[in-house]
Amino acid sequence: MDYINGNPMIYPKIQKRILISSILVFFLIFTVSFTGCIDRGHKELGMDIWVLKTDARGAVEWKTIIDTDPNNRGREIIQTRNGGYAIAGTGTDVRQNGPVPIIFRLDRNGNIQPEFPINSSPEYGSSVAETPDNGNIIASHSGILAHVSENGRILWDISLNGESDWWKVIGVPTGGYAVAGGNRVIRINEDGTIAWTSTLGEDRNSSVIIAIPDGGIVVGGTIGVDVWVTRLSADGGTVFDKEVSSISPHELYSIRITPDGTYAIIYGTTDYSGNEKTDRWISETTEVSITNDGRPVGARPVNVSRIITATNDGGYAYSGFVVPEFTEFQPQGYPGSSLQVVKMDKGGNVTLNMQYDIGNYGPVSSIIQTDDGGFAIMGNSFDF
Repeated sequence: MDYINGNPMIYPKIQKRILISSILVFFLIFTVSFTGCIDRGHKELGMDIWVLKTDARGAVEWKTIIDTDPNNRGREIIQTRNGGYAIAGTGTDVRQNGPVPIIFRLDRNGNIQPEFPINSSPEYGSSVAETPDNGNIIASHSGILAHVSENGRILWDISLNGESDWWKVIGVPTGGYAVAGGNRVIRINEDGTIAWTSTLGEDRNSSVIIAIPDGGIVVGGTIGVDVWVTRLSADGGTVFDKEVSSISPHELYSIRITPDGTYAIIYGTTDYSGNEKTDRWISETTEVSITNDGRPVGARPVNVSRIITATNDGGYAYSGFVVPEFTEFQPQGYPGSSLQVVKMDKGGNVTLNMQYDIGNYGPVSSIIQTDDGGFAIMGNSFDF
């Protein structure tokens, strides 16, 4: 099984352009919102979560909007054993005191199921995994971890003493869970006790974590402009620690286990190309294969984006929006932008390239391949 997760990293020079785009978007939102107040009676601007489900050929099977709270936001989606979906997200607590982590759930057909808030505010849902009792583990941005039963009862919760690192959680095949945030990986037993903690090098920021069949963990992220990947044994010992160095900022997109037992990592490098004729951000993405003992055994360019998932045939699927000043898909586009989903096989050939109209504005957060070979894509949208 492949586990993919990652966070976008905005480089300093990009921030100015994002700021300008944000101002334009805000102006549009204000205008539409103001008009909506006149026409529809002062409805406040809010956020919704959208999920789009496609079949293996890219045809839309259903689209669901979760608008149970004006502050709904989704960050990560997984498919559960019963064919449904769980989303790590954020909403408002029952006393309206502030944001709280929430597990949003859908059934196989996209119907909204009861949601489970974790009443610790202010907090934000960051990552989610399924438990053996058909419940869920949810991690928050600052390291609160909670086990919620199938009917919504909190069985245990612990604090990992994080510092707003957007922690990631996964299930481990040999039992229990693993979480990563900043430069720490923590192994959690089924009852919520800590089995071990591994502290990695200073200034490291984890963005991807996967479990391997022997109970070990592979984790990676960024340190300065470099990308790093570390393999830990089942007891937390370091098997290998590998850095990919560059003079340009790197971002780790994904880690997967390949059929031959190596680890394939994908990272992106973004450079600015500005002159009298062009004004663009150029992204180059590379896949590197690493052996069990940390030796690089091959590298190739791949045309992907940071919102990515591994596919069952050894390829990848990725999603985003076309933004004229960028060569790579961006997680958020302009109002009215079409969402694009691209699938490539293990040879790098594009086998699917689809566009979807998801409404006025809908940044994409997560994509997964589903048990029927299709895809579930999740993001957020403004609710006017």
